[in-house]
Amino acid sequence: MTGARAMIERLARAFEANDWPAVQDLWHPQAELMSPSGTWSVEQMSEIMTDLKALYDDVRIEVTNVFSSTDGTQIALEWTYSSTRRSDGARSSTPDAIIVSLDGGLIRSWREYFDLSTSVEFGETPPAAAYRTGQGHAR
Repeated sequence: MTGARAMIERLARAFEANDWPAVQDLWHPQAELMSPSGTWSVEQMSEIMTDLKALYDDVRIEVTNVFSSTDGTQIALEWTYSSTRRSDGARSSTPDAIIVSLDGGLIRSWREYFDLSTSVEFGETPPAAAYRTGQGHAR
């Protein structure tokens, strides 16, 4: 397993476990996460993960492809993110393409590309994300 793949697998398992300290260890303090539902600083991610845990269960991430630039500062990956909405038991699996920029071996920029309309998360952006950014699809 390459260093890039090992890092992404480690991050995927931390997201699945909703383990903020393990996630935070991989992110630069000034990092930013951008997705179809909004853009957040790494500081906002802890509250968003808390909200996600309250709204969704049984999170599974299958990493399918990981590519790294020759200098190791860029990673491109594909994974499938699956979760179950607690309120009604609806489950979805969403294919996701992600471009990652690293700074000193830590994630500085995370840019996700997926079709939010096929996800159980459509219409339920975590309250911390919707409130703090004014973006997303809050109900």
